[in-house]
Amino acid sequence: MFGAAIVAMAPGLTVLAQTADNALQLDEIVVTAQRRAENLQETPLAVSAITGEGLESAGVKSVVDLSATVPSLQITNTGGGASQIFMRGIGSTNVTEVGDSAVAYHIDGIYIARATATGALFYDIDRVEVLRGPQGTLYGRNATAGAINVITKKPTQQLEGSAAVEFGNYDALTTSGVLNVPLHDTFAVRAGFQTTRHDGYQKSITQGPVAGNDKDSQDDKSARIQALWTPAENLSINLRADWLARGGNNGGDVAYPMETGDPRTILSRVNTYRDNTYWSAGTEVNYDLDFAQLTYLVGFNSAKDDRVGENPSTHAPNYFYGIDETWSHELRLGGETDSLKWVIGAYYFKEDNDVDFRIFLADNRYLSFIQPDVFASTKAVFSQATWSATDELRFTGGLRYTKDRKGRNGGTYFTNNAGAITSTVTLNVSDNTWDRVNWRAGVDYDLAESSMLYANVATGYKAGGYFDGVEPNDYKPETITSYELGVKNRLMDNRLQLNASAFYYDYRDFQISAIGTIAGQDATVTLNADKAEIYGLELETDYLLTEADRIDASVSWLHARYKKFLLPRGDAFSNNAANANIVRCYSANYAAAAPRPADFSGCHMARTPEWSINLGYQHEFAMADGASLTARAQTHYESSKYLEYHGFLENKQDDFTRTDLTLTYKPAEGAWTVMAFVRNLENDDVRTTSGPNATAGLASNGTGDFYAPPRTYGVRLGIDF
Repeated sequence: MFGAAIVAMAPGLTVLAQTADNALQLDEIVVTAQRRAENLQETPLAVSAITGEGLESAGVKSVVDLSATVPSLQITNTGGGASQIFMRGIGSTNVTEVGDSAVAYHIDGIYIARATATGALFYDIDRVEVLRGPQGTLYGRNATAGAINVITKKPTQQLEGSAAVEFGNYDALTTSGVLNVPLHDTFAVRAGFQTTRHDGYQKSITQGPVAGNDKDSQDDKSARIQALWTPAENLSINLRADWLARGGNNGGDVAYPMETGDPRTILSRVNTYRDNTYWSAGTEVNYDLDFAQLTYLVGFNSAKDDRVGENPSTHAPNYFYGIDETWSHELRLGGETDSLKWVIGAYYFKEDNDVDFRIFLADNRYLSFIQPDVFASTKAVFSQATWSATDELRFTGGLRYTKDRKGRNGGTYFTNNAGAITSTVTLNVSDNTWDRVNWRAGVDYDLAESSMLYANVATGYKAGGYFDGVEPNDYKPETITSYELGVKNRLMDNRLQLNASAFYYDYRDFQISAIGTIAGQDATVTLNADKAEIYGLELETDYLLTEADRIDASVSWLHARYKKFLLPRGDAFSNNAANANIVRCYSANYAAAAPRPADFSGCHMARTPEWSINLGYQHEFAMADGASLTARAQTHYESSKYLEYHGFLENKQDDFTRTDLTLTYKPAEGAWTVMAFVRNLENDDVRTTSGPNATAGLASNGTGDFYAPPRTYGVRLGIDF
């Protein structure tokens, strides 16, 4: 995006600053997107940074809420709390134990592998960095679309704290608190918590003994503790531990066509629940060697996923239980001279996953999938350097060698449809490795003191793998080459930020989640599409009109098409004759006998609106007693888009607009604030996910459609001490 490093569109993201001569200007934000601290506007990458204050003001409580504040980013939740992240049209809808995101998600530098574990609550956050475009050199694993870095606030040598409570409709209640305590000149502790709950956005209108509960509710609890020890001036050790419990009624998907005609009312037959628990621990050690800084990061993540859902079409219950554990290690050495900034490093990652999934049948039997043990590992070495040829001209180059291993060990056990006792074992012994060298080459040039032109060519890669079922059940790695030209500007005495970029992606063998048949049941499989072509333009601006007024805006135009995508044997949809009369993008000869080849070439890629626009205005009213009243309105517009790759008309979301309003009062003296808010003022029913087996013409166990939350409103009270 031209100017992809603009500060994102929410209050508090770009802070007003007063210089010594009392000039009004945009503040500077320091990021670590290139594994070193540098000014956001001087980083020659497509990166947005959102401060912790901005997250609070915008009501961002989890990664899903970032979609309304960051351009070219779409994040949705599924019923189990798993996040589907798309960036500039690239992402993955496969949130199972065998699916990998195309966006590398990190918390304090530690990679989070599973989509269900990315839903940690956002509180006591220093900033969030969103890097668009492949990050194959410095981030490597599964970063073909980009990376998201969540950086928490670290302990300080100041005794301080904060507390907040928020009330809203749907009986919503959010509480949070933070306390920072320096215990010694060299040791400090910081602890915080947040709870978030609300009633179901979907009301069950079913009556009788088989009635189910409301769906799409939330009941989350989270806590974090950190300790920072600096035993010497050149040594610091930071330890962090996080805990998250995700509750509420599982579900939220709606059958297509809708049974009630209203996505907010359902005919529930199952009392669903979600009881997921996540633990995370990390340690960061920094040692100053004078000529360079040595950094060691070690992280452990454990995710327990325990939930009961309801098939939106058949109303049959299903049960899912999974455990995922990961370890990661990263060792970096970085330094700089007058003309050279450099970093070298090594990385290791290991993951183990176990899953039990059951679909209950009508006669109290169930189809049970006890998956084989799934394992994965990654080893990598990397380096990147920036050389200043002159004071205005710089060249950047980077390399990363990655070796990935994935496999499955054991059997897939399932009770077949013939009887309750008879079971079948499908052996799933798979083990394979892939390796690749990714690289980045870039140049940036200072056109003026506050204007920079940059160009990058970068590659990315996501390893192949295996899906459920008998062989052949493997798929190839996906690769991407990105070409980007951008410009970043601070104008009008640093009151106007105007950034823009143009990009082109050559995307090959990209992985797509489809529906296949395993043991007579629909199941998720992964296929490789041959080639896609993606290019776009992005423009962002942030303008301080006066001390009291600010306007921010962004415009994104995106072209994303499957250039060559042929399924020789089709899939569950192209092989279903009932789909012959459905409006669709792909071509298939439904007069022929199955299997029917399907050609998706030229179709729109999923989750790729052609136009995306953000527009915000903020005004601060100065009151006679010195207090302030700040009003903000922000609108997000998206043109129509297909939610899955078939291009079915039924899976298309029309264009929509979403508006958020806030009004914040702050007294002249005192550290408390009160904010009233309305989110999704239009209260439109906007689909965020549409499962392909929710499409008419296919008899299946259905995944249904998911919708964004309805209009919510409330009041938030906060205090700092």
